[in-house]
Amino acid sequence: MILQLFLLFSAGIVIDLLVTRYTRAVAEKKIWSASWLSGLITCVNFLLITVLIKESSLGSVLNIMAFAGGNTVGTFVALIRDAF
Repeated sequence: MILQLFLLFSAGIVIDLLVTRYTRAVAEKKIWSASWLSGLITCVNFLLITVLIKESSLGSVLNIMAFAGGNTVGTFVALIRDAF
C-alpha cells in the first residue's frame, strides 16, 4: 500500500513536469514536441485513472490524494526551476 502511494505520488510529479514541458512546447510552437508529449500524457493519465478506479473506495481516495500531492509538488518544482 505504501509503495503504491509512493509510486502514484512520483507519477504525479513526473506527469506535471511533462505537462509543463508540453505547455512550453505549445507556447514555443514546437509542433512535434507538443504532439508527442500530448499523446504520452494522455496514455499515462488513462493508465493512472484505471489504477485509481480499480481500488476500493478508501484506497482510491488515498491513491487520488497521493497523485494530487505529486501534481502539487511537480507544479512547484517546475515553477521554481523556471523562476531562476
